[in-house]
Amino acid sequence: METLDDIDRQMIDLLRREGRLTAPQIALALGIGRATAYNRLDRLIDDGVITGFSARVDPRAVGQTVAALVLVNVEQGRWQDLNPRLQELTGVEWIGVTAGQFDYVVIVRADSLDHLRDVALRELQRVEGVRSAQTIVLLDEADLRHRALFSQDEAAAPNG
Repeated sequence: METLDDIDRQMIDLLRREGRLTAPQIALALGIGRATAYNRLDRLIDDGVITGFSARVDPRAVGQTVAALVLVNVEQGRWQDLNPRLQELTGVEWIGVTAGQFDYVVIVRADSLDHLRDVALRELQRVEGVRSAQTIVLLDEADLRHRALFSQDEAAAPNG
């Protein structure tokens, strides 16, 4: 993988904010040629820097009105075995292995507190190797994954 330069970083920031931009729109926004934009975009994808494009969906708009962080402790040495099992739980959106008091942080979305309760107190506790869990219901949240990674200022907005 090549080292990222300023144009690569600006391109990434643009696409984080608006993943539907075309290569010609990126070229215009960054002041580079269309062929350069196509080549750099292909390289960023081929190198695994850009791993995909997807829609940002408001969970509440699709009925997922409850969100929680579930902090999970597992039996010693079982953290690798449990990752695939935790991914199978209903409503799991994100999983991270941690250092510190808990072994995993899991983001769970549900359509009700009853549904969340079933995941946190029934499904999760049936997973062999889970020692304990603490559930923290989120009262509000802000998804900032569209923000620029590399600059404090938002990347230049595309024209047109």
